[in-house]
Amino acid sequence: MSSQSSKSGERRRASTSTSSKKVSGSGPINIEIGGQRLSIRSDQDSAFVQNLARYIDHKFEELQSTAPTMPMNKLLILASMTVAEELFETREELRQMRRQLKDTTQSMFDLIDQAEEV
Repeated sequence: MSSQSSKSGERRRASTSTSSKKVSGSGPINIEIGGQRLSIRSDQDSAFVQNLARYIDHKFEELQSTAPTMPMNKLLILASMTVAEELFETREELRQMRRQLKDTTQSMFDLIDQAEEV
């Protein structure tokens, strides 16, 4: 994904490693986060990218309402940290669920083996 800020014209490149639907060769996608408009080129589906931007913008607005005088760059960093925290917590929950599923599945196989021996 690459973006071009409408304010500065500065180009930034970033890639995503999400499992969303990919659309090859899609055109620029216009988003707005914290009042800043960006034009982003991405292989991701436009609706997916818009959804990401809305989510980040919502986090930004939540933080801004609690600290209205904080500079925008710091609010964006905090919003990013908040989203990263959510991601890490969700990954940990998923890891625990997978472990629990594996343990439960093994217990079921053990019970099936025991029943077959009877």
